[in-house]
Amino acid sequence: MSYCQCRLRLVFSSVFKEFGWSHVALILDRSDLFSLTVGKNLEYGLRKEGLLKFVRDLDGNSEDESYHLYLRDASMYARIVILSVRGTLVRKFMLAAHELEMTRGEWAFLDVEIFHGSYWGDHGWEVGDEDDAAARKAYEALLRVSLLQPTSPRFQDFADSVKQRAQSDYNYTFSEGEEVNFFVGAFYDGVYLLGIALNETLAEGGDIRDGISITRRMWDRDFIGVTGHVRIDDNGDRDADYSILDLDPITGRHLRLSADLNNMSWRVRPEELLLEVGKQFSSKINLQQAMSDTNTFGLEPKIRRGSQISCESLPPTRVFTTVGIYKGERVAIKKITKKKVVDVTKKLLWEIKQVRDVTSENTVRFIGACLCSPSPTVLILTEYCPRGSLKDVLENEAIKLDWNFRMSLIHDIVKGMSYLHASEVSAHGKLRSCNCLIDGRFVLKISDFGLKTLTTPSDLIIDETYYTKLLWIAPELLPLTVTPGSAATQKGDVYSFAIILEEIVVRGGPYEVARTFMTAQEGVSFGESFVEAGSRPKGLSAGYIVADGEMLARSTRRTTQLPHDSRHDTRNHEVDFDSQNSSLIKTLQFKLLLNVTEIACPRFRGYCENLMDDLLRRMEQYANNLEALVEEKTEQLSLEKRRSEELLYQVLPRQVADQLMAGEIVQPEQFECVTIYFSDIVGFTALCAQSMPMEVVDFLNDLYSTFDNIIGFYDVYKVETIGDAYMVASGLPERNGDEHAREIGLMALAVLDAVRSFTIMHKQNTQLSVRIGVHSGPVCAGVVGQRMPHYCLFGDTVNTASRMESSGLPLRVHVSEATKNILDKFKTFDLELRGEVELKGKGRVTSYWLIGCSEPDSRLAVPKYRRLSTSQPENNLNPLIFPLNNTNGPKASNNTFINLTEL
Repeated sequence: MSYCQCRLRLVFSSVFKEFGWSHVALILDRSDLFSLTVGKNLEYGLRKEGLLKFVRDLDGNSEDESYHLYLRDASMYARIVILSVRGTLVRKFMLAAHELEMTRGEWAFLDVEIFHGSYWGDHGWEVGDEDDAAARKAYEALLRVSLLQPTSPRFQDFADSVKQRAQSDYNYTFSEGEEVNFFVGAFYDGVYLLGIALNETLAEGGDIRDGISITRRMWDRDFIGVTGHVRIDDNGDRDADYSILDLDPITGRHLRLSADLNNMSWRVRPEELLLEVGKQFSSKINLQQAMSDTNTFGLEPKIRRGSQISCESLPPTRVFTTVGIYKGERVAIKKITKKKVVDVTKKLLWEIKQVRDVTSENTVRFIGACLCSPSPTVLILTEYCPRGSLKDVLENEAIKLDWNFRMSLIHDIVKGMSYLHASEVSAHGKLRSCNCLIDGRFVLKISDFGLKTLTTPSDLIIDETYYTKLLWIAPELLPLTVTPGSAATQKGDVYSFAIILEEIVVRGGPYEVARTFMTAQEGVSFGESFVEAGSRPKGLSAGYIVADGEMLARSTRRTTQLPHDSRHDTRNHEVDFDSQNSSLIKTLQFKLLLNVTEIACPRFRGYCENLMDDLLRRMEQYANNLEALVEEKTEQLSLEKRRSEELLYQVLPRQVADQLMAGEIVQPEQFECVTIYFSDIVGFTALCAQSMPMEVVDFLNDLYSTFDNIIGFYDVYKVETIGDAYMVASGLPERNGDEHAREIGLMALAVLDAVRSFTIMHKQNTQLSVRIGVHSGPVCAGVVGQRMPHYCLFGDTVNTASRMESSGLPLRVHVSEATKNILDKFKTFDLELRGEVELKGKGRVTSYWLIGCSEPDSRLAVPKYRRLSTSQPENNLNPLIFPLNNTNGPKASNNTFINLTEL
């Protein structure tokens, strides 16, 4: 994460090529491991490039070395000498060069000091001897290549924290002037990058023990670290930033000539850039292919400037921003056509350094530039903001702009311009609403600043679009403006800011009202007429009438007073965007807040400095409400789930229902012996003929509810009801030995007793009679169907039990011989031989009547049973008493009974 020495040869090679240096000599110290490693890397790279003409190594520990001899030999082959030697030897070589008169400008010397510190040796000219003056003069011919030491406020805060922790945790105190090593920040960025890779691995469900996968996630990516912009190439090496330092003849200190060289890493090769074309960016083409097609991506000859500069020149249906893909990142592309190929000069490198150092949250990040040699076209790559420009937002009527949104945009402009004015860029000069871009997080970012060498077009087209851009330019700067932005001052930026404020307030273009009857050119000429008078035009302000300078309405005047004040203050006072040292911007914002609150938005109660903070607060409120709503819905869902389960348990056996809810297939099961109960209403057909349909339904519901209440006290399973037939089984789906016959017998006697006391509501004088048949034997049980599944029993036992019921008598329990044999084992049931009866399909078989049961804890202790009716109060019911020794109810000791009316 710190640097790769192999990059040094690329830095040197790039510098030599840019300045046309082709004869290079290398002197390296083989006794110093660091100097030897750097020297061998440079030797390999420069020899491969054909630049290296002379190489010598020396023993830096020897006192017999002749530095003059090395330099004389090198001067015969080269004009550029690289010294890859320890710091003390650099001074000796430069003194020797001074004595040989090689420091007058005909030769150039370069050395490498990756880090500044005592550990790496003293590379300075001053040691306190009589040669200091000569050494200082000689060092003016020396250029020093060094890693770029971060100077951002974030790194300074980090360095302060490191010094504090070093003192408190490790009892180490940094000496005065000692800087925090670059390696410390590099280690921090390395851990940060590892954290990013681990989070991505976990988010995608990967294995954090897969070191290869995690490492590959760290390759070929960019991020902003504590040491600045960090770029990891596809080989896992960091593209470190280097500086070339020159000696200031006045102070005697090395000054940075140009930073961020790194093999000219800002330069983008055409083959590295893909342009997105087609509807919704569905396809991509190579830049070289696009350059051959003049109709690709807004690169037509008639569109002279990139969209982020001139939104007006593009058709309204066109995507304003030319978009491309560079190293996997979506970027915005601005095209400038020059008359000749752009040369990489010191001025251009300095401008690029300035924009690369701009890293504010409210400024667009510069990514690189493509000098499409041999074509004079220049493509500038910047951060892509998908929400478009402020101009797009203001013109889009579908976007609702509340005052929180507007004030957030204003605040972002102030922060971005404040940072820009404090940076080396100093002034913008082209501040317009179409240069205020909005990213995916609704953060406004200032774009199109700096880089005058690249962005100034060769051919100036004087048309309505040109004059429209000048409407944001302060009148006193108009005579100095050849192209928009050529005359950039901080005061002029404040004027442009006032015009943007006016656009935001009235949601229109600059001088919206005046432009309805005046062209942009006439408006610019009108503004220039005020320059010599030392004042600013009032008549062009939105909401004003030009005639006689009179204002149309007080309310409009008060709304537009803020930009009006800003335009006048920039001429008469020191105005800037520094929110800490000047209260002007805060005052103007407050005035705007008061005006728009009273006029346009009376319910407005304040604003949030950052729109994302406001959105996050709203999302937090929504999240809290949603959490309560989800909790409520979850409880309702849980309740409905329990109800559904209970309903399913009433339709199917619990074990079978659990299998179905788990998504399992219920396999058919063979039962060796179960007891099946059938009952049928005697004379049901005649009863239906004498009753209304609703009366029949009510009657069956009352009767079967009575039966359902009874069977709940026995280890039985209700199979189904078909018309007036009622079918119950015991011994399935859970086997219970021989208890199935006993449970069915007791239940049948209880049902019979309940029927005797049952009253038909619509025929109260009619005695209800039922026939009951019981048989025991093997069956097969399983779930039939997928829609409305049904638990069915199959086998001869089912048919025999049905025949026992149909051949029985009213109010009698007809039992087969198989059931009688099982009941006899309990010695408590009273059975009476009926004799042989004819059963369909069976012939003549012996059957019995079940008379009663002598069990002392019998659940038959039911003196009377009356059905539950809505017309009768529950407390008027006769008590229904059952003993509590069955498997379905609470367990109790023998002879313990419960009165159902107490439940």
